[in-house]
Amino acid sequence: MSFFTELRRRKVIRVAAAYLVVGWVIIEVASTVAPNLNLPEWTARMVTLLVILGFPLALILAWIFEVTPEGMQVTEGRTGSKRFYAIVVLVTAAALGWTLWPTSESEQAPVQAEADGSDESAGAARATSDPAPRPAVPVRASAEKSVAVLPFVNMSADPENEFFADGISEELLNVLVKVEDIGVASRTSSFAYKGRELGAAVIAQELNVNHILEGSVRKSGNRVRITAQLIDAVNDRHLWSETYDRELTDIFAIQDEIANAIVAALRGTLGSGGSERAVTVRADTGNLDAYERYLKARELFLSRTSLDESVRLFEEVVALDPGFARGWEGLAAAAAVIIDWEAVYPDTDVAAMDARALMAAERALALDSTLAMPWAVRALLMQYRLPIPFAETLALFDRALNADPMLASVYLWRAITWVNLGFMDRALADLEACLAIDPAYGNCVRWKALAVAFSGDDDQALALYEQGVLAGFTHNRGDTFLFRLVARGGRLPALLMMRDLDMSLELQHAVLAAIEQGETPADMDGLMARNPRFDTPNWHFVLHDYERAAESSARLTTMVAQWDPLHAAFRDSPAFRRIVERQGIPDYWREHGYPPQCRPVGEDDYECAP
Repeated sequence: MSFFTELRRRKVIRVAAAYLVVGWVIIEVASTVAPNLNLPEWTARMVTLLVILGFPLALILAWIFEVTPEGMQVTEGRTGSKRFYAIVVLVTAAALGWTLWPTSESEQAPVQAEADGSDESAGAARATSDPAPRPAVPVRASAEKSVAVLPFVNMSADPENEFFADGISEELLNVLVKVEDIGVASRTSSFAYKGRELGAAVIAQELNVNHILEGSVRKSGNRVRITAQLIDAVNDRHLWSETYDRELTDIFAIQDEIANAIVAALRGTLGSGGSERAVTVRADTGNLDAYERYLKARELFLSRTSLDESVRLFEEVVALDPGFARGWEGLAAAAAVIIDWEAVYPDTDVAAMDARALMAAERALALDSTLAMPWAVRALLMQYRLPIPFAETLALFDRALNADPMLASVYLWRAITWVNLGFMDRALADLEACLAIDPAYGNCVRWKALAVAFSGDDDQALALYEQGVLAGFTHNRGDTFLFRLVARGGRLPALLMMRDLDMSLELQHAVLAAIEQGETPADMDGLMARNPRFDTPNWHFVLHDYERAAESSARLTTMVAQWDPLHAAFRDSPAFRRIVERQGIPDYWREHGYPPQCRPVGEDDYECAP
């Protein structure tokens, strides 16, 4: 009897085929389910190893025994036994070798970076990058070592812990963005996917990154469970995952471990045991109540929702821990920005908020001179007073960006200053930098559209405006684009925009008549009295009432409509001079040079007419 015939007689081939099918199913299920259950990364490999070790056992049992009506019996005959066992040993050795031999460093078992407790000091999670400094210019996340940090899912029963989960994601993003060779998608871009049921591959492609960091947070009392996993979205595999079940006092150590594991995985040194620590997360507050309030206050500030509540929470933060530098920094920023949102928060005591913002900025810098935002806050506060010391404010914006060149908002604020002064080329350079850091920053896109329009490129300006509208960003400075829509025969889009602004039919007709005929409405006083919400300088420009625009801009520190080429003739009027001189713009020109639209006349005069 041949060896092959003996294998068939003992049903070894049938058992082998059945085992391979069932084993393959088990391995696939383990590979799919393990990450979703937050099991260790080695779970799938361990299941594969056990399936392989069971294979020779199944073959040997099939060779020795057979199932008969009388039950399990030893198979008669010893034909080919030595050959059979030799083949089983060789097949098993080959399978084990293929499974255990590492194909690359990134596929080796992960070893977590240990938290460096010696680096803890008073205050909230700060990151230092070793050994390389932060980039001098903003760089967009790209190429192989890039990651998007998605908002961690709140698994707690209390929905208030949503802010804590988002805050942990934000902390990790802020740590990773300071590592020089790692590209990190912006917060605005990543958080736009919150609650959306999209696969990692789709999100990664849309954000132009190769990896996704996602996770969940469950907080109960003083206990916290944080699960994090890094996904290679290109090859659809999990590079690393871990669950941390700790006391809340370990929150900074957990952030440290996650951040270093992510950097090691992206650099291909995960599990090597000899990789240098990329970042060190230090606790700059020992008060966990203060830290939790800080996370919530910061999320409210960044989303620009409930700025008044954000200010209140930051006040609680610094009351709980007066030595918490980033708490003071947050209070300074929120208090400064809410002043500019006076129309939304009409009950704000502007003078008191201004003083509080300045005091908080000074206090933050006294506690930590390396902070960047307080310098920008001081610049903002200077711009709330007329005349504006533009040279000083620009120097403060520069100082903030030298301290942290990844602050997209500061590039935006400096760009608005350049538009105010008439320098569109400088504004566009800052807006490009803002969008390089945060491509989804709606207000940067809108101000770029304005600067492009004021530079004379209406086609690109309208394309950028449309980009904002598609993202749900319609109203801000929309008046600038009404002219351009109507000029291109777009009366219907203009009407829809005005309807979206909840503008009365009377005012809609007046606006269209002013744009198409270039005439100011006869009953301008009555029109504005009946539509007080639109009694603002921007809409006065639209209605060609330049004198009213000049008078109503007396309290405004950002007035830019005069630079629109569609209002070029206005720049030859006394009203134009009142606007720019009230702001202190000519003082800056005389010392630092004029924008392309203007030129000096004699020793102390100027003109900006076409």
